[in-house]
Amino acid sequence: MRFEELQIQTLERLGTPEANEKARELVQERQILYGYKSAERLHGVVQEEESFPVEVRIKDDQLSFECQCPQFEAGENCLHVLALLYAWIQQPNKFLDKAELQDRLKKYSKKDLVDIILELAERAPEARAVLKEEELGLDEILESVDAVVEEVAEGALEVPEAEERFRRTQALADRLAQSGRLAEARTIYFYLLDNILALEERLGKGSLFSADLKDELFEEYVQFIHEDRQLEKELVQQELEQLESRAAITQGEFNLQEIKQELLGAA
Repeated sequence: MRFEELQIQTLERLGTPEANEKARELVQERQILYGYKSAERLHGVVQEEESFPVEVRIKDDQLSFECQCPQFEAGENCLHVLALLYAWIQQPNKFLDKAELQDRLKKYSKKDLVDIILELAERAPEARAVLKEEELGLDEILESVDAVVEEVAEGALEVPEAEERFRRTQALADRLAQSGRLAEARTIYFYLLDNILALEERLGKGSLFSADLKDELFEEYVQFIHEDRQLEKELVQQELEQLESRAAITQGEFNLQEIKQELLGAA
């Protein structure tokens, strides 16, 4: 199954008639913040009384869902998932195709990319805020991760806001990588992933943070290992050993064997 093959009849079987009707109303009332799609994932935010990030996945021809609303956490299919899927069926072109965008951006010159960034800065306050951020040192960035983790653990910070702050930290790491500081970028990605997994264990909630965020952190962390020609192999081995102690790794959520074998072969 592909997202392009989803039909209304499938959605009608996922929820009650009342939930389906309410989900369609949310789409009609423009309460969907369209996110992105990839081959296996569909992501967006559904606004009701609160805003709920929603993710739908297709794996082995099966749909799986993730939402942070109480209804979903109680084990039910929620109307937010239905609303996102109705939005996809009705207006698929509003979802950003990440792979297509990445391929398109690779064709731009540096000057064109600068012009695009400046235009975004004029249109979006969030973009201006990112551009105004002062460059932080590695220790300061890691300390900011610690602060977010403790706020979530103490109940002082909601998970969606924490994820947003973690993604800003990702952006800082990506900037370091673009300037050639791959080791520091890798360290940040490792620190983010390790702390998120540790916090989920600490709170006893394995799905506290979105699978999409964790997958991105893991994939980029591995990518930086591949790209760094001056890789500190002993340090990376220590990082991998640390990750192996996390339940998500031992339960097979992430596979470290391939990268470990590559490190041994390169030793």
